[in-house]
Amino acid sequence: MYGLPSPVVSPRLKEVLEAAELPGVQFVPADVQTGDGVLRYWLMHMWRAILCMDRQRSIFEETEVGHVLLSLDKLVLDEAVLREVPLHERRAFMLEEDTVHLFHRSVVEQVLSLSPSPKGLRFVPVSEWSDASGFR
Repeated sequence: MYGLPSPVVSPRLKEVLEAAELPGVQFVPADVQTGDGVLRYWLMHMWRAILCMDRQRSIFEETEVGHVLLSLDKLVLDEAVLREVPLHERRAFMLEEDTVHLFHRSVVEQVLSLSPSPKGLRFVPVSEWSDASGFR
């Protein structure tokens, strides 16, 4: 699985992601004013959330009642939980415990196979993800 910090994509990436038929994903126009014109981008709204953080192996801090994560320093996914969700339904989803957008390797490979390669886009494998991933 791979994480993405800001799911805003270009029209070209939107086409690839739409072709992947990702359940629980919708695209919302996100226009950007540039001088005299407008550039059309797309916010990738993921409404499918899966409660799948391995609470024993992840490193995090939560509120006293345990309903909200205050910080997530290392993410490990619970593979037993994910195996219960059909692959087609977990190719793109949000981590229910925190605002982390996750993509299956097959989706990442489709995006990265574009020619020319997409710019300004980076996927971080969950095994390498940390709270500092957005700054690398």
